[in-house]
Formats: sequence, structure tokens, C-alpha cells
Amino acid sequence: MKTPIFNIHDLILVLTLAVCVLLVIFQWLLSKQKAIASQLLSGFFVCVGASALCNLLLWNDYIGLHSEVAKMVLSLGLVTAVVGKSVCLYLYVVAITRANFSLRAKDALHLLNLFTVVGWVLWGGLDSDRLRFQSASHTEYSIQLTNYLWHYLKILPVVYAFAAALEIYRYKQQLKQFYSSLSLQGPYWLLLLTLGFALNWFWSLVVHLLGQTVSFSIADSFGIFDNYITFVLVNALFVYSLLYAHQLLETKEKLKEKEVVAPAEISPDAIARIRNTMEKQQLYLKQNLNIEDFARQVGIHFREVSSIINKEFNTNFFEFVNEYRVNRAKQMLVDPQYAEMTILDILLESGFNSKSSFHRFFKRYTGMSAAEFRKQTSAAE
Repeated sequence: MKTPIFNIHDLILVLTLAVCVLLVIFQWLLSKQKAIASQLLSGFFVCVGASALCNLLLWNDYIGLHSEVAKMVLSLGLVTAVVGKSVCLYLYVVAITRANFSLRAKDALHLLNLFTVVGWVLWGGLDSDRLRFQSASHTEYSIQLTNYLWHYLKILPVVYAFAAALEIYRYKQQLKQFYSSLSLQGPYWLLLLTLGFALNWFWSLVVHLLGQTVSFSIADSFGIFDNYITFVLVNALFVYSLLYAHQLLETKEKLKEKEVVAPAEISPDAIARIRNTMEKQQLYLKQNLNIEDFARQVGIHFREVSSIINKEFNTNFFEFVNEYRVNRAKQMLVDPQYAEMTILDILLESGFNSKSSFHRFFKRYTGMSAAEFRKQTSAAE
């Protein structure tokens, strides 16, 4: 950046740093999330703030660093912050979508990224001047090292952000294996925010690559946009953590060897028990029915129930239960006994707890809305 202290573009970095400090404090005071998720989100805010500070010090010509130690510390601070924000975002997403999540020994593998970039900086002597390609002692070899380091720092956040988005997608699919009623608003906004960071960091990567072919001033102008989007996304993620994160339903951990799994061949008796339990006991009328409650009534381990529903009924638990609910609603809509009931009353009586879910499923299975279905059947009579 080649502007006096501080122009509007520098100011957004200062504001990002200040906001991140405040968000960490608010996270400690206001968070309703589990402790590990709150700590990871705080770590993410710290790293984003540190990254903003390091970028401000690195690219502002009017904030000069004269000490060799300070220049090296700045370089190490920047690479650490980039790795930290990438890993913390990914682990935060995992923490709020999995039951009983805790950091394990295998998670330490993420530190390999940190050891890599720190070793890269120290071994190559890549201080802040060399990161800016302004060092008088730059050799062809050190320039190549610096280029590779920048490539790594730009690609790493993109990889982690898209990996986090993939985790959310899988999480949404897993929810449908365990719950008959659920709101996807929380997962939807989490996915949107994560993709926002992924695209923002991808844009930063594109600008970096453009910088190899266009002038520095042009690339710098494009890169400034990244700072504004980061500021918006950080604030949005904090708001999300307060409003939605603690409400997310959690999925189960992967099976351990000792846990019960579905047999290779499914017995007709197990299939009949699942169908009879649903139809005779009308468990689908329970709005918050989940697969564990249902499996207890069937008398089969819930993992086996899920596998049978997937293989024999060619659907998931969410779809399986809601098809019964739609059929119940259809019966009520054509029954004169329920003629005075509103559609809202009927959807609640048939086991739905969400109007959007009811209308979506009803139209899928009948090809029309509930109001049209009632009108059509009444006219036929």
C-alpha cells in the first residue's frame, strides 16, 4: 500500500483488528456454545485480527520496521496467523456439528502446516522485506522460495475453507439419517458463511496469481476488496455464533468396531418390525421423533434401523417419517370430520412442526399444495 497513514483501505484493517479483539471478549462473555467450539472461534478471531495487523505493517510504506528481528517476527506472525485462521475455521465447523467433539492426537497433524511455513521462513531467511520483494540481498533462489511461500499461504486457507464447507454438506445429509423434524436454517447459514470465506480467500489467491502477470498496483487494487469482505464475514460469523450455533443438532461420531452394525443380509422380520412399529404405534405423529427413540420402540440398534431404511426403503429416516406424515395429512384433508380444521392445525396434528417442511413434502408427494388438494377432493365429492 502506498498511501499515507491511514487511508480508508488501511483503516479497514485497523477496524478488523479492533473488531476481532472485541469479538473475542464478547465470545467469552456471551457465547452459548460448548467450550471447545467457543475456544476455536476465539482462536479464529485472534488469527484474523493478527493477519490484519501483519498485513497493515507489511504493506504500509509509512510504518517502517528497521530492526532485523522485528522484520523476522512480522514475517513469522503473518504465516502463523494465516495457518491459524485456516485450521481454526475448519475445526470450529467440525466442533459445532459433531457430538462430544474434542481435540485428539490426530488433530495435531494440522500443526504440520505451521511447522512447514515457520521452517520455510527461518530456513530461507524470509523476513518482511523479502516477502515484499524489496530486500537488497534477495537472490534468485530466495525469490523463488518467497514465491512458493506465498503460493502456499494463499492456497492453504482455500483448501481448509472448502473442506469445512464439505463437512457442513455431509452434516446436513447425516441429520436426515437421525431426525424426522429439523430446521436447516442453521446449517444453511453456516454453509453460506463458510463458502463466503472460501470464495473470499479464493479471490485472494486469484489476485495473488494475477500479480504474477499484471502490475503490482493493479493487483493491489483488486486485493483491497478482500479486506472489506473479510471484515463483513467476521462480523457475520460472530452474529451466527450467537444466534444459531448453539441450536445446531449434533450428529453421531463414526462407529467403533465394538458398536453394533447392520448385518450383511437384512431379515424380513426386521423390515416388518420397522414398518409395523411406524404404522401401528403411529410414531410419526411425534414431532421431535429421532431415530434412537424409534429404534428403541422397534427393538433394534438405531444404526441397523438406519441401514435398513436406506437399503430397503431407498430413503433416509427424515424422508421415511415425513412420507407417513404427508399420508396422514391427506387423510385428514379429505375427511369431513376435520373439515373445520385449518391447514396449520392439520400439519401439526400429522406430526410436522414446520410449515415450510410440510408444504415442501406435501407438494413433492402430491404435486400440489395442501389447499389445492383439499379443494380438488372437495369438488370431486
